[in-house]
Amino acid sequence: MHLLLFAIAVSTLAPRGLAKADWVYRSPRLGIAAWYAVLGAVLTAAAGAVLAAVAPWQAATAPACMAWRWCVQAARGDFGLLGRSAAFVVLLAGLGLTVRLLLTGVRLARAASARRRAHVRILAMAGRTAPELGATVVENAQPAAYVVAGHGRRVVVTTGALQQLAGDEVAAVLAHERAHAAGRHDLLLDGVRLLHHAFPRMALFAVAHTQLCRLVEMRADEVAIARHAPISLARALVTMATANAIDHGSRTPALAGVVAATGGDAAERLHRLLTPPAPLGRAQRAGLVAGITVLALAPAVTLLAVQVFPVLGMCPALPS
Repeated sequence: MHLLLFAIAVSTLAPRGLAKADWVYRSPRLGIAAWYAVLGAVLTAAAGAVLAAVAPWQAATAPACMAWRWCVQAARGDFGLLGRSAAFVVLLAGLGLTVRLLLTGVRLARAASARRRAHVRILAMAGRTAPELGATVVENAQPAAYVVAGHGRRVVVTTGALQQLAGDEVAAVLAHERAHAAGRHDLLLDGVRLLHHAFPRMALFAVAHTQLCRLVEMRADEVAIARHAPISLARALVTMATANAIDHGSRTPALAGVVAATGGDAAERLHRLLTPPAPLGRAQRAGLVAGITVLALAPAVTLLAVQVFPVLGMCPALPS
């Protein structure tokens, strides 16, 4: 019961707090960690609550165990046919959610794999490797750069980008894309996309998906401007975003499902590049890391603590 209440509280409060937090904007890397700590904590707490209901720790009385007692008594027929039916409905609902999550994961994984294979085949036929750029160049008048997800994570740039962007701008854009590849940002987005598709009406997963798409772009910007001038990346972003706006609706299917340089909120990214926020202080960063770690581990530690100290999980023994 406590784990279930914890999951409900975190899934309700986190979307409001994290989406507006100033420190998330100032440190996208910590923001990404915080969102995944929230998702992990909610999923672990929910799974732990189910586990505790199925295999509870029997001991003395505890008010938090009343719901479990009712479910077990209802399932074994103490409250008649209606009680037993209600218990089985709850059980089937839990199983249904689990099956739905698994099926959605399999479907999305297969679709993503098919898209990647098709894209790699297109690159093999139409692209050319440019060692001096560390990227694959494809013929396309629209300026674009992106990373093909999957093994190897190939960075791709169009001839339109090479023609319309200056040399320093191309270098900054490619550094941005290599940051996506090195950070495995495609996997970060795939994980939250799976949850969002499986449970589209759950606000936590919808907000997490939007915010993580935003934060991975800001994080890639941070890495890119560590070695390149922010103005170079800003100019490249304006050029590519403007071209995309003019050619709206003409985006080629081959560019779908990849991590592109023009992702996220372009206006927010431009403002951040041209007016960088103040970095977090060492003490503030350490405090946030500690808080994120505690949040992520809290449900698992609670379950482990009950195993080590059974008194924490005492439930009333049901009469035979």
